[in-house]
This record gives sequence, C-alpha cells and structure tokens, in this order.
Amino acid sequence: MTESQANQALAPVWKAVTDSLGHSQSLASTPAPASQILAEVAGLDWPSIPEGALTTIIPVPVALSSLRGGTTHHVLAQEHAEAAAVFMLALLVWTCPAILINRKLCCSCFQRWLSRHLGCYAFCGFLFNLTMISLMFAREPDISANDVFFKLVKFLEVLSEKLVKVLTQLCMVAGVILVIAFRKKIVSLLGYDQQLVRADLRDILTLFSMNRFNPVEVSLWKAEGLPTGFSSRSLFVRAVLGYNEPQHSRPHDGCTDFVALREKMQLNYDPEDNNQKLSIVIKQQEVVGSAVSQLAPVAGALVGAVGGVVTPLGAGPGAGLGIVTGIGAANSLGVEVARVDLSSVMINRLRAAAGPVRSTEVATDRSDWRQDNFTKVDLVPQGSLWLRINDVAQDE
Repeated sequence: MTESQANQALAPVWKAVTDSLGHSQSLASTPAPASQILAEVAGLDWPSIPEGALTTIIPVPVALSSLRGGTTHHVLAQEHAEAAAVFMLALLVWTCPAILINRKLCCSCFQRWLSRHLGCYAFCGFLFNLTMISLMFAREPDISANDVFFKLVKFLEVLSEKLVKVLTQLCMVAGVILVIAFRKKIVSLLGYDQQLVRADLRDILTLFSMNRFNPVEVSLWKAEGLPTGFSSRSLFVRAVLGYNEPQHSRPHDGCTDFVALREKMQLNYDPEDNNQKLSIVIKQQEVVGSAVSQLAPVAGALVGAVGGVVTPLGAGPGAGLGIVTGIGAANSLGVEVARVDLSSVMINRLRAAAGPVRSTEVATDRSDWRQDNFTKVDLVPQGSLWLRINDVAQDE
C-alpha cells in the first residue's frame, strides 16, 4: 500500500478527529490579531467573531467582583455597615413617638403636640425614611433593593424554621407538664377511679416498706334517700382507698331508694399521708359482665382503625382514639347511683370518734347495728350513708 492510498484510507478518521476538536481550521493555539480584539475586560481579551463563522459556546466563569471594578471585602463590609445604620435610623424614627411620649424624655408641651399630630408625624417619617433609604441605594453600588428584599426573606425563613423547632419543643414540654398536673383528671375522664401506678415518692423514700400502713375497718350500715329508677334494681358498694385493691360488697336485689348493707371491709391506711382519699361508690349491677368490659378497648381499637382508614386521620390515630373510647366505655359500665369522697382529715376524724377494735372481734363478733354507732355522711348527688371507720388492733 502506497502513502497516497494510506492517506485516502485514513481520511475519514482524521476528519472525525478534527471535527471533534472544534470548528477552528487551525490545530495550533495562535493568539488573535490585535485588529480582531473586541474589548479587554479585567485583563481578559475578547476577540471578535467573523460573520458566518461556526461557533461553540464555552462557559467561562468570571468573578462578579472583577466585573464590579474589583470591590474588596473591606469596601463591602463598609457598605453593609452603612446600610445597617440607615435601617436602624429608620427604625428609630418610627419608634421615636413611643420613646418620647411614654418615657418623658422631653418637655410636656412637645409631648402634647406630638400626641395630637401622630398622623402628620407618621407621614413625614415615612417620607423621610423612604428618601433616606433611596439615597442609600443610589450611593452604594453593591447594594440594591432586590438584594435587601431577598436577604430579608431568607432571614425570615431561617427565623421561622428556628421558631417552629422551639415552639415544638415547648409544646412537648408543656404537654408533659399538663399531663403530670392533670393526671388525676385524665384518669377520671378515662373512667378509672383508682390510681394506675401504685407508687409515689413516699414509697420510694421508704423503700416500699409497709410499716407506715395501719389496717382500718370500714363498716357500712345502710344508704337511704338514693336517686330512684324506673323499677327496682341490684345495688352494690365499691370502696377505693389509695393503693388498696378495690373492695366490693355483695349485690343487694330489689332496691329503690334504700339499701341495707351491714357489711365490713378492711383496708390499709397511712394516717400521715394527706393525699389519700376514700371513695365509696354505690353502683347498679349491669347485665354485661367483666369479660365484655375487658374486650371493649380491643374492639374500640379495631373499630377506630377501620374508621380511620376511610378518614384523613389514618389507621394509627383512629386506633388510638378507639382504644381511649373503649377504655372509657369499659370503665363506665355499672351505673353510678351515688358516691362520697372522704379526705384523710375526715377519715382521721371518724377513726378518732369510733375508737379501735380488735381483729379477733372483727371476724367473730356480730355487733349490734344501731344508729348511735355510726356516722351519717351525705352522698352526691343525693342521699346519705351511715358508716363507721375503726382502727384494727393487731394481735401479738
């Protein structure tokens, strides 16, 4: 193969290589003639392009500071300081009436004049601030109203984000404080009449010792003047005191507004704890048993989840609301007829009036149920209950 044949064979390849290098007809890097130089900006020579020549756009990064005549950081900091001073002065002009009138920094006659002509002062202050800020923008070449606006928007964006985070944390802390402060109200709204956590700071400090508790006996004679229903009903008494398990009497059938109880209950009681409360509730026995009330929260969760799927709440929040509703419904089973809440002061007063009783006598003695041995307390919403509270003397 001769040289001419080789050149003909490699001509298409060489053409493709030269086309990929650009549209210049010369492979050598030669400077443009002085006659073709269009302009010189910041030390860069910009050549002129002949008409009809093929061109390729190549982005060339150029610093903005170089196009502004080489503004240094010192000059920019000085311009920013002047702009901040102008805006501070404008703010001072707007707040000047409040400062001069409320703080009495000037004579009373000027205060009266300023208070009577606040509208005129506001208009003049607006014109003054607008003129001052406009002159500042015209004097400072590197600061424009557009830049100030977008910086203000960015500042407000950052401020709002920080404020949202702070408010979220404050809401969480406030929620925890409210739950702790109103824990008893929340528990009562859910239908619980006893403490869910049977421990407090007093138990922790005493290492959960039972030495501070004394047994007491609550004797219930009768309840009268109760709210009546449409027919006779079965009534029972539920007693709740501190961390004791709830005590129940037997159901008494055929009751209307009167029930003869004649029952005794023994509970542990701390006479030095002023936060204890004895709740005696007269309730009506329901047809629904306790097994149904235990299934109510689960059923509420299932129904709430299904209902939440077709609503914007979603399955999770719907199930949570269903559980709360189920718990409230389960704990509300058993209509409350009347109740009385005795504070620790009232309990101690009843203990002192009744005196102690021996434990052997409690189990064997059939004491006479007479009116002079009991104390009458009022029930809510109506009625009265005859009861007695004795200290139980433990046998050695």
